Amino acid sequence: MVIVDDSVESLRLLADLLDAQGYEVRPVTNGRQALQAVEQDPPDLILLDVNMPEMDGYELCARLRSNERCRDLPVIFLTAMADTVDKVRAFNVGGVDYITKPFQLDEVVARVRTHVALKRARAALAHSYDRLRELEKLRDDLVQMIVHDMASPLLAVQIHLKNVKRHATALDERSREGLREAASSADELQRMINDLLDVSRLEEGKMPVRNAVCDLTQMARDVAATFGIAERARQIEIESPATVNVACDGTLTRRVLENLLSNSIKHTPPGGPVQVSITTLDGRVRFEVHDQGPGVPFTDRKKIFEKFGTVESRRNRNYHSTGLGLAFCKLAIEAQRGTIGVDPREPEGSTFWFELPL
Repeated sequence: MVIVDDSVESLRLLADLLDAQGYEVRPVTNGRQALQAVEQDPPDLILLDVNMPEMDGYELCARLRSNERCRDLPVIFLTAMADTVDKVRAFNVGGVDYITKPFQLDEVVARVRTHVALKRARAALAHSYDRLRELEKLRDDLVQMIVHDMASPLLAVQIHLKNVKRHATALDERSREGLREAASSADELQRMINDLLDVSRLEEGKMPVRNAVCDLTQMARDVAATFGIAERARQIEIESPATVNVACDGTLTRRVLENLLSNSIKHTPPGGPVQVSITTLDGRVRFEVHDQGPGVPFTDRKKIFEKFGTVESRRNRNYHSTGLGLAFCKLAIEAQRGTIGVDPREPEGSTFWFELPL
């Protein structure tokens, strides 16, 4: 650590005290020497006298804070001035603590020990955070590599399934049903792959958002009609004005509608209705999908929109969500200056919603 004091007696006393505690001490007598010492080898802590010639402690601390290498160094002020205004000024220029002269030796040791420990803990935390970021990047790169490798064989499977479906008349009903389920599962896997790739592109800002005026009501009807073909027994109700024009990326927004409606269909018991409502208020449009499923636990309402955030919920059987669809929805809506969330619905079920500016 560095001790800055123009009093040789104080320097000697503090240096001997802290050296006996196992600290490596560099005593200096003025601000210019302190700046040089800190620049050459940033310490864990600085003990700084306020009243010094040429450059007082306040100015020295302010200059240290303006230096990128020294910005986070803890500075403890040493001074005989005990007025509140002096203490406030010390904290305002970047001090972390304040010891009044004449000081008690035990107090100095205790405060130094505390702030050195805090400094080292912050450094360890920052190192751990950087390491976690590296591991997360490695995981994402590995997942994307696997997904890219899966795309080609999956495409071959889809092509062969379509060829088989063209000659499915020779199959019995049970076999045709199995073929439909296999094709549906392959399509679902393709959507999951697309979601994963697009989530990464949105996170990196590599997916451009192309806004144009779209009729959200018509978009919802088109999506509902598409699901209605596969879910003939499912009633999809849409409550909306005849036309709701909104400036948005039509492709991204339609995929959000498809994800939310698909999830609601999966979580609503067979035969139960799925309700869609679109409203406008205060320059914003709100899209809601109401289901009759088991609902989303309160602790999971934010987590399910995070990348890989559904894993714990699925493991605990609290809530089921496939792939990265909701993470994609969140990034796609926020990229258009919107918000997204989920609310409980009485007596049961959930309401997934998003809002976009008109």
